[in-house]
Amino acid sequence: MGRIVKNYLYNSAYQLIAIIIPIITAPYLSRVLGPYNLGIEGYVSSVCQIFTTVGMIGLSSYSIREIAYVRNDKYKRSKVFWELNIARCVVFILTLIVYFLTTWNSPYKIYYMVQIIWIFSTFFDVSWLFSGMEIFRITVARNFIIRLATVAFIFLFVKDQNDLFLYISLWALSQLIGTVSILPQVRKYIQFVPLTDLEIKKHFLPSIRVFLPQLATMLYLQVDKVMIEHLTNDTKQVAFYNQAEKLIKAPLALITAASTVMMPRIANEFVNKGTEKIQSYLKSCLEFLMLMSFPVAFGIAGIAKPLVPWYLGEDFLPVATAMIVLSPIIVAIAATSLSGDQYFLATKQTKILTISYTISAILNLIINYLLIPIYGFVGAAIGTVVAEYSVLIMQYYVLNKQIKILSTFIGCLKYGIFALIMYIAITFLGNKLGINWKTTVIQIGVGVCIYIGLLLVSKDRFCYKYIKRILRIK
Repeated sequence: MGRIVKNYLYNSAYQLIAIIIPIITAPYLSRVLGPYNLGIEGYVSSVCQIFTTVGMIGLSSYSIREIAYVRNDKYKRSKVFWELNIARCVVFILTLIVYFLTTWNSPYKIYYMVQIIWIFSTFFDVSWLFSGMEIFRITVARNFIIRLATVAFIFLFVKDQNDLFLYISLWALSQLIGTVSILPQVRKYIQFVPLTDLEIKKHFLPSIRVFLPQLATMLYLQVDKVMIEHLTNDTKQVAFYNQAEKLIKAPLALITAASTVMMPRIANEFVNKGTEKIQSYLKSCLEFLMLMSFPVAFGIAGIAKPLVPWYLGEDFLPVATAMIVLSPIIVAIAATSLSGDQYFLATKQTKILTISYTISAILNLIINYLLIPIYGFVGAAIGTVVAEYSVLIMQYYVLNKQIKILSTFIGCLKYGIFALIMYIAITFLGNKLGINWKTTVIQIGVGVCIYIGLLLVSKDRFCYKYIKRILRIK
């Protein structure tokens, strides 16, 4: 368990940087680039993400899992590594052809062309090798340095609304530098394998099985912004939704860092038939995810209205509404990161993932089509909430049949009650203190104190367990 905690801390350190960077850059970019340009950036990024997700046919998650299965055998590990990289070359070429044909006549063509750098870098990023081997320090160190450098360049060179192309280029180049910088580390863990020993074809069908649920997920994570643009013809609406989503998912990345760490561990235990360990990992992880996600969800909803005007500016006031509507997805995504990313994927049960994500994607598309023309980005937010909770219900129905986890989940609902009490208090403070940065700081401070106080008063078992561990109390 010590290695898991260590890897979680490594991954959390990176996710913390990923949280802090948008917090630092968002107020600057919202004022420098404005809603219209940020809407274009959000729309183009979503389209590129769609191409990358479809083009990769599930190779990202599949690669981590396959390395985890053979991580203790250098030859097998190397063989899988070369097979998967050649597979990536094939799908990249096919993706690039379709990408050119689709985006060549777009009014945003110039932005799509520079994003080819980002797409290339994503396809050939080998961080999945280190994730599968549970070596997270290498990727964390790389990402930390590159992200900080990128932020510095943004503040130095992105000065007005004419710098949108430069802004997109900086992020694309940072991805490329990250991909290249990690390559020298690969030599320590990978050996040469003759081409005649490689079995490339065998990976495509299993990868597609992993890809199908990812495709369905993408339909309600990325297509939302595409549908907003097409159904409203207003990139500002895309910007409002995109900024809200970023603020919602920034802390969520820290919470779900556990999934990145746990998936290769559970995959390895699955191969070695460690059923009891898998059950123990899942129950402990669920408690942690719920303990963290409930206060974050209620907290974001509570601080949204006083936060947005001083943080993003008056032009972005609608973002607060989107944040409040989207905030419940934090709990749902945290829970399904355990059932989907950690368990079903690691244990090769991709069928339930495909079914649950497909049904939720269809629901989302229908709701988007009906509500976006009437309510704009708020309609898209409602569709996303419905989609995420439909996934949660379906996956936990199946998961509970295999591992009795429902009682653990129900026991975690007390965290929701504590978070609701916290929400009432910080909302009251927000209404009384007015709109300024001090109000937000006070709300967060009071909220944290109330929530932790309730955990201590209730003598929460999970909380006390880790307090004792930190203090080395037996």
